Amino acid sequence: MYSPEMVTLLQQLRNRIYAEFGTRIRLADPELLTALADLGKRSRDPFTRKTIIEIMSLAGIPFQLEPTKAVANSENPHHITEITYRGTKIYRDKELPAHSPVSADRQKTRQMYRGQVVHK
Repeated sequence: MYSPEMVTLLQQLRNRIYAEFGTRIRLADPELLTALADLGKRSRDPFTRKTIIEIMSLAGIPFQLEPTKAVANSENPHHITEITYRGTKIYRDKELPAHSPVSADRQKTRQMYRGQVVHK
């Protein structure tokens, strides 16, 4: 039922899925691919998500993950920041600062600090 490539990928996923969700995947399970599809949509690990997509393509099942919540909410007035932390991309929302009306006198004020002009 499974090709050797699929078995290799499933063995790579076993520990990752158990660590993230606490469920064990078994090759003898007839509902393995549907369970993997559900876990892939809930997973936060990019390697797990990518591997599940590869397994589904090898099985001939059309499968796509939904875009992450941060990317899907790009219409709101928040700014999305992409940070790479230990090789994993993390998306964070930042609210854009409100434009505060600063008086023209204050914008033109200059000071010297250690020989450099500082605008305040």
